[in-house]
Amino acid sequence: MRINDKFATSRKSEIKTYKPKYFIVSEGNNSEPMYFEGLNNSIISENITIINILRDYATANNSHPSFIIKMVQEFILNVTTNEITVLELKNKIDNCIRSNNYKINIEDIHKELIKLYKKDDYKIKKDDLNSLFLHLFKSEIYKDLAINFPIYFETQNVTYSNITDKLNIVIDRDQQNFKDYQYEEVMKFCQESNVNLYVSNPTFEFWLMLHFKEVEQEDKIKMFENRYVNKSKRYLEKKLHDICKYNKSKLNFKDFEPYIYDAIKREKNYEEDLIKLKDKLGSNIGILIKNMLDTK
Repeated sequence: MRINDKFATSRKSEIKTYKPKYFIVSEGNNSEPMYFEGLNNSIISENITIINILRDYATANNSHPSFIIKMVQEFILNVTTNEITVLELKNKIDNCIRSNNYKINIEDIHKELIKLYKKDDYKIKKDDLNSLFLHLFKSEIYKDLAINFPIYFETQNVTYSNITDKLNIVIDRDQQNFKDYQYEEVMKFCQESNVNLYVSNPTFEFWLMLHFKEVEQEDKIKMFENRYVNKSKRYLEKKLHDICKYNKSKLNFKDFEPYIYDAIKREKNYEEDLIKLKDKLGSNIGILIKNMLDTK
């Protein structure tokens, strides 16, 4: 689990005027984080701070909602206790190494951690981390890591208040890989854990389509089925590309920013109810964005 590197860097001088934080844990690794990062720097910037919680580099390709739940559980553990698991520390060190392109064999550090603590789920007191870092990075080959990792760790160590901040999951309703019982399990987890759940059926691209008036002329069945129209693109992705040259790995927020209020309004023409979204075309992301806009 890691937060967006650009946001982490900006946190080195912490916010003097407190703004509520909206944490976003999303299924997508590209479009969703880029959209919310753009939103964070636009019309809501005076009201709130949006923080994308991203997957570790080692698990970047694991996007199933069940894994997203594990990420959220890990986040809650990290922000509500004075402990960190060996596994999470391994991941943070790995993230730092990859972010900085250090030529370091991470496995040697992993082995030393297991030698010290025996298992990945062992919880290390955060108060003990400075002495641990001195031990782990004492070799000359870790000189740069010894200097930069404590800084990286601190900027990744966000604060969270369950009173003023919001923890949100943003996922797709993938009929093939996301079974009905799994959908219900995710809903139950969110209800029990004070986590807000936002779903697009079939995919996040449907929410993006709502920004454009062309969606009003689209065939609802074709959008809902969202079949492949060529080897690389499904129906909604292709339609977005035709409208604004949409590229899911390089989303340009400026293409959507002028039409956010239109998207919120158009969403009302489709399904927004979380239970019914399991089986119907729609989205409730507009409700999330409206909440952000209304937060003072």
